[in-house]
Amino acid sequence: MTRFIITLFTLTLFVSCQKEKKGYFITADTNGFEDGTMVYVNAMSQSNRPFVIDSVTINDGKFELALPTPETNDFNYLTFQNTGGNVLYIAENNPIRMEIFKDSLRSSVVKGGEDNQVFFEYLAKLKAFANEKVATNNEIHIATKLKEFDKVKQLRLTINDINQKELDYRKELAEKYPNSLVSVMALTDLIRLNAIKANEAQQLYTSISAPLKNTRLGKQLDRLVTNAITLSKQKKIDVGDKAEDFSAPTPTGNELSLTEAMGKVTIIDFWASWCKPCRMENPNVVNVYNKYHDKGLNIIGVSLDKKKESWIKAIQDDNLQWNHVSNLQFWQEPIAKAYGVRSIPATFIVNEEGKVIAKNLRGPALEEKIAELLGADMM
Repeated sequence: MTRFIITLFTLTLFVSCQKEKKGYFITADTNGFEDGTMVYVNAMSQSNRPFVIDSVTINDGKFELALPTPETNDFNYLTFQNTGGNVLYIAENNPIRMEIFKDSLRSSVVKGGEDNQVFFEYLAKLKAFANEKVATNNEIHIATKLKEFDKVKQLRLTINDINQKELDYRKELAEKYPNSLVSVMALTDLIRLNAIKANEAQQLYTSISAPLKNTRLGKQLDRLVTNAITLSKQKKIDVGDKAEDFSAPTPTGNELSLTEAMGKVTIIDFWASWCKPCRMENPNVVNVYNKYHDKGLNIIGVSLDKKKESWIKAIQDDNLQWNHVSNLQFWQEPIAKAYGVRSIPATFIVNEEGKVIAKNLRGPALEEKIAELLGADMM
């Protein structure tokens, strides 16, 4: 009987110890920190407020932390006394090993389970894409100065190729790891970058596991997908769609259609005389039109004005020498409604086949796209 009690006690103690060991450990070597420096483990609340969940002191250039099992998948991050920046990682129920550099926290190395492995591979891949684009843009700058315009054209195609590869990589990641927080991150990035259509985002979201959908970031993604779907129902024309033909009165009272106004490349420019940002952008649009009209660029301005006199005066004052139409119905302008325009300025770039290939480009980005499409230089 006594032996049974002792055995039962030993078993209970063993189970208790096993329960105490639940959680994960962080073991770190540090470089550049003084001994005695405090390290803080930070988490995010459901309301996106940071809070400290634990702390430890660096001794002999090292520290160890035993942390409880994460309730949900989320990012945590380490901060350091008297040092700016942080070291980001995914809180997962696996040992995590770190090498931390005070002078370059972003260069710190984090090794853990699958979640952290996929996350840091994701960051490394995005950095590689960014470096490729920087290097190619530098080549474009040099080639432009040397007036090597065929090379410039080819390099712009290279940039497009890199962008497409980055987009495909994010999508692939979201599909490949439905149980990883990184899939939530990748899909969130795609939506925020307007790099994915709403219905495709919704389809990818359905493949994400239910526990992930209930996390803080999963709930944020749910709201983003819902908003994207709502907006897509309001939008009638998007990149990749066929531009809807329309017809409306010109300043002289004649009817003009989009089909009649089209060139090799056409900008549909939604604006109004009362719109200050539109008027500020007009000189840039004039410059682009003057440089590329002879090469095949046409513009048709669609005004959301109410008063014909104000509309015509703004055309004259801003020297807008292209086609213009308006039904003078303010925000009830039927063409704007058909294209889902809810703010101005808004632009749609249409190719010769009538397909929308870009939208809402302004400043240098507008000229760069037009030059690319017409195979022209920007000098």
